[in-house]
Amino acid sequence: MARWRPSAAVAAIAIALVVSQLAAGALIIAAGGDHAPDAIGALGLVVGDLVILAVVVLFARRGAERLTPATLGVRRTRFWPAVGWILAIYFGVIATDALWVFILAVAGADPGGGGAATTHLATATALLVLLGAAVMAPIVEEVSFRGYLFPALTRWHGPWIAAVVTALLFGAAHVFVYPPLLLPLMATFGFGACLLFWFTGSLLPGIALHALNNALAMSLAIGWGWEVPLAMVGCVALALGVLMPLARERAPHETDIEPKEAA
Repeated sequence: MARWRPSAAVAAIAIALVVSQLAAGALIIAAGGDHAPDAIGALGLVVGDLVILAVVVLFARRGAERLTPATLGVRRTRFWPAVGWILAIYFGVIATDALWVFILAVAGADPGGGGAATTHLATATALLVLLGAAVMAPIVEEVSFRGYLFPALTRWHGPWIAAVVTALLFGAAHVFVYPPLLLPLMATFGFGACLLFWFTGSLLPGIALHALNNALAMSLAIGWGWEVPLAMVGCVALALGVLMPLARERAPHETDIEPKEAA
């Protein structure tokens, strides 16, 4: 059983994000900075994800009697209920995102800062981008924000407040990746992922949804067409394939995230 302190968990996430940015930046600078090959930038994504995971695991060990994959939410869960929750939550996320985009359009705002651009990459580089953004990132972000931060905050003020705070921090964590007007979309997804973890007791459904979403976005961004469905299925299969051997425990019918402590 883990008893992570909320303040320590927030600090761990902040430190992990800063260190990961420094590590990825150092790699790119060493490879030539602005003149570094696209493959190096893609490799930086993977390195940054690994750094975040290492820092989070290091902090998580301090508050757990015995840290296992199950402690961080990597557990098996019932398949069809998980599919139902995935569909319901993703529909809610998409509907909320559409409403936000509509509001921006009515206000005359340009969330993309000039419009979305398609970047055509060599196949090997594109695959490396997908590995970092649609396989590694879903695993690392779900473990960090939903498997570690969310349970710690749940002990503070219960799951609903914890989901809101986790979502806001998740959105803020993407400030160097997306324009500010798109950060609420990240927060919406983060809130939905918290609920998905809470209702299923496992990170695997959230990781599958995260990988599916990121694979769709990234494969379209790099100019793919018929390859998009293959990228989506492949990224989900790879992300779950990495974690399934570690998911040796089953999720309880009601998640074992602890309620807030009495004052």
